Amino acid sequence: MSDAGGQTTDDDVAVAAASDGLRVLFVDNFDSFTYNLVEYVEEALLASSDHANSDDSEDVRGHTETKVVRNTASIDEIRAFDPDAVIISPGPGHPKNDRDVGVTMDVLRDLSPDVPTLGVCLGLEAAVYAYGGTVGRAPDPIHGKASSIDHDETGVFAGLDQGLRGGRYHSLVATEVPECFEVTATAEHGDEELVMGIRHREHPIECVQFHPESVLTSAGHDIIENFLSTVQ
Repeated sequence: MSDAGGQTTDDDVAVAAASDGLRVLFVDNFDSFTYNLVEYVEEALLASSDHANSDDSEDVRGHTETKVVRNTASIDEIRAFDPDAVIISPGPGHPKNDRDVGVTMDVLRDLSPDVPTLGVCLGLEAAVYAYGGTVGRAPDPIHGKASSIDHDETGVFAGLDQGLRGGRYHSLVATEVPECFEVTATAEHGDEELVMGIRHREHPIECVQFHPESVLTSAGHDIIENFLSTVQ
């Protein structure tokens, strides 16, 4: 993990296997859930590798490097890793504040148009804000509640049941989604429908407001696997 000063240390780099295979980079917005996401990704990649080996075939996911960088890193540091996929973690704060999101905004604007990107919670809010939308207060702050998620059954939701449970930990929501994104998932909150998922219409960017890596989410591993299946 990173040191208390927020500097990237050697412990920020988790290597599943040293090779020139798939490279997955995590932007850590100083959140305790970040390494849960890393664990889910590494489990999915290991399962994919085991399946490929059982079929006596080659799978690039069997040779994977995952790296975690704090949002205090520079976009040049992130480009130097040359990621095949990016996952933007949850975190405290508001995407309008540079101190809360750091390099996240540069990643979304400059790297994500070409590199498959999954945003989680603050990652969704940052994507909305980066592309011209608005983010505001949720009707009620939610910290540790499973809600029924209605979704479009494609992208990260492919093959998943309607009404899956999504673990929610947020006090902000997307209040105006930019036209370049389509809303892919919602949850009812009283008389309102809150945005729980978005997908860019042209770029390989997909985001969820709930936490797939939470034990409260019923299909979290499937969501991660669906995202990884889009990575070439």
